[in-house]
Order: sequence, then structure tokens, then C-alpha cells
Amino acid sequence: MIELAKGYELTMKTVKHFNCEIDQKLVQNVKVLTDLGIFKSSEDSKYEFEKQKILSREKDLKEEVEKHTKRLLKELDQKKEILMKSVSDAGNRSEKINKDLDFRKKNLSHALNSNNANQVFSIHLEEKTSRNQNKEHVKTTFNKLPKFVPGKQVVQDFYLGSLVETDDDKMQFEFKVIKQYKTKLSIVENLVCCGDSSMWISRFYGHKLQKMKVTNESLHKMHTFDIDIYNMLLLPSGDLLLSTSESNLKILSCSTNKMESTKFSVNPLITLAVHVTSDNKILVGVRENQPTGFPVSGPRKVIMMNMDGKKEIVYHTDNKGKPIFTLPYRITADNDNNIYVIDLLNEDWAGRIVALDKTNGGRWIYSGNTDINKKQTLKPANLVATKSDNIIITDSKHNMIHILNTSGQCILNLNTKDQLNIKLPYSLDIDDTGTLYIGCDTNNLLDKGKIYTVQVSGF
Repeated sequence: MIELAKGYELTMKTVKHFNCEIDQKLVQNVKVLTDLGIFKSSEDSKYEFEKQKILSREKDLKEEVEKHTKRLLKELDQKKEILMKSVSDAGNRSEKINKDLDFRKKNLSHALNSNNANQVFSIHLEEKTSRNQNKEHVKTTFNKLPKFVPGKQVVQDFYLGSLVETDDDKMQFEFKVIKQYKTKLSIVENLVCCGDSSMWISRFYGHKLQKMKVTNESLHKMHTFDIDIYNMLLLPSGDLLLSTSESNLKILSCSTNKMESTKFSVNPLITLAVHVTSDNKILVGVRENQPTGFPVSGPRKVIMMNMDGKKEIVYHTDNKGKPIFTLPYRITADNDNNIYVIDLLNEDWAGRIVALDKTNGGRWIYSGNTDINKKQTLKPANLVATKSDNIIITDSKHNMIHILNTSGQCILNLNTKDQLNIKLPYSLDIDDTGTLYIGCDTNNLLDKGKIYTVQVSGF
């Protein structure tokens, strides 16, 4: 009986162990199902997003084809108009010559039939003079209308685009600091690269806007303007478009170095962030006209304008009528003109990244990578889109750089202080060669902010 009891006890212990193992496997399987659900949801969203990108690309190409077609037809119409005018002028000239010849022939015939010597001598002199004065040649050869030669009828995949297999989890990025430069500003709040080895930098409360020449050794000051710049960008013309926290954007001419007001107005609101998209739309972050950004006491919007200053889209509330933004501090856009906004939430610089769709709502929101640091609040300072449509974000307060893909997934967190020896990264820009420029803060009005040039591979 004792052996039976011990056997029963051992069997019960084993059964309990089996039961615990099954409980653990059930928990693991629930996690697997949850992960599968999250993955499916993520891929469904990605499918819709990529589908819209393809359809948007199709629309863009159709518009380009229509634009090119209209241009060719206009050119053909102009050539035809010029040609027909030349032919018409030649016809009018020929008819005039015919009338003149008929008139002269009648006069000659009349003189021949008159048997009057004086009349014959007179018509002879008149005809001789007329022959010397009149050129009866009429142009009958013209440049014919050009021939239309069709392009390739097959649109190559690379023209429309292609599907590329990617694995964001395995993407590798390499950062290499090339140079560092010291400025005269305590914080490089704005940084805009130009195509001639120069850059514009500014500090809002420092009341300074400077153009600097970049050499291998140092920065050389070219121009200085005493003005408060909230944000700025370089237009395709080379002029600088400026947000000065007023109702109208300003423009600084690259040829005259004169500053003027523009037709880009958000009156009675004031401008904050400003950006120009690849299809030449002006994006402006705006708020109500009050001394500081907080507390919120009015509308906070992102407005899209065309180059004539006409408002095309206003991003203000979501589908439920709730405000999208608290303070639209910085804006960028990728190659497909998807819009990304730094939205500050309070005076402590806590913020998030809001991705907008092309109508009037949000696509996704990024509030920091909780997998890396659940306690660290995202405090974004600036952002820029790369050529491969990754979004780089600086978090100056935490010495961090975040890199997102177009789906809002964080594919890299980089501690710039530990890994690059770059402290307090703030402003960002990428030049024509793909070099990343990082302007820094100092947290000390007596210190001088630095600018770093960084070579990056992987995006």
C-alpha cells in the first residue's frame, strides 16, 4: 500500500508538471497568436500603403504624360502657325506681283500699239526702273512640320517602379563622422545646405541668420542678417524662404541678398514650420497669434499652398473632428510627397511624429521606441527625409537619432553621444552628395554650437 501511495504521489506530481507545461505552452501560443495578429495587421496596413503608392505613382506618370503631350501639341501648333503664316505671306506676295505684272504688261502693250515715239521711250524708262526696283522672286520652299517619333511603347519597370523585398529588422546603417565645425551660435537651430559648398544657419532668440562657406578646415562667414528665424528652406530658385513667426513668409533673394515679404500668407495666424515638397507645394505649420506656443488657445494646422500662394489642403482635424496637432514644429516630406510633422505636446518638448495622408488626415503616429526605452519620452527637435524615404529624427534632449520607415516603424535608435561623440544633435539636412549635416545645441548660451558632417550608408 505504501508503494502504491508513493506511486500515486509521483504520478500526481508528474501530471501537475504536465499541466504546468501545457499552461506555459498555452501562454506561449496565445503570444504567438497575438504576434501573428499584429504582424497580419501590420502587413495589411503596409499592403494598403504600398498599393496607394503604386496608384499614386501611376497617377503621377499619367499627369507627366499628359503634361508632355500638351507641350508637344502646343509646340506643334506653334510650328504650324508659323509655317502657315509664311505660306500665306508668300501667297499674298505672289498675288501682288501678279497684279503688278498685269499692270505693266498693259502699259507695254498700249505703248507698242500707239506708234508714239515719246510714249515708247517713256514706258521703256519706266519699265527699266521698275525692273531694277522690284524683286519678283517668291519663296516656295519652307521648313516642313516636324515628324513625331513615338518613344518606346513598353514602359520599363524602373520607370514606374518595382517591388523590392526588404527586411527592416536586418537593415544595417553605418555612421562615420567626417568633419566638425564650430559656429558662433549657442545652438544651430536651423541648418540648410546649398549646392555651392555653403549653408545657412540660424538661431531664433539669437536674432541671427548667417550664410557660411564650408571648407575642409573651417566655416567662413559670408553674410549675416539680424532677424529671428523660426524655420527656413531653400527654394528651387536658390532663394531662401523664411518663417519668422509672422503671418507672411519672407523670402531672401540669393542674387540681391534683399529680404521681402511674400504672397504666402496665413493671416490672422502666424507661421511656424515651413517645407517645400518635390512637386513644389509649400507646407506651413501655423498657430494662433500669441506670445508663446503654450498653452494652446487656438487652431493649430498644417497648410499646403501652391506657388501662387493659394491654399490647397488644410490639415486640422481628423475623421472624428479632433485636432491633429498641438504645435506643428517641423515638417518634411519624402519622394512620394508623404508629409511628416513634428508635433510638440508641451513646454517640456515632449512630442511625436505625425504622418499625414494626401487628403486631410493622419496615417500613423510615432511617439518613441518603447522597445528600447519605455521610460524615455520622445523630445523631437528636427527631421529630414532621405532619398530612400527613411525619416531621420533628432532628439537633442536625449542625444538620440531615430530612423523610421514610411510605415512608422523605428528601424534604428542611435545614441550620438556614445557612438559618434556628437552631443545634443538638433538641426538636420542632407546635401546633394548624400552627406548628413547635424547642427548641435550646447545648453549654454556662452558655448558655441557645432556642426558635424556625417557619411551614412544604409539608407
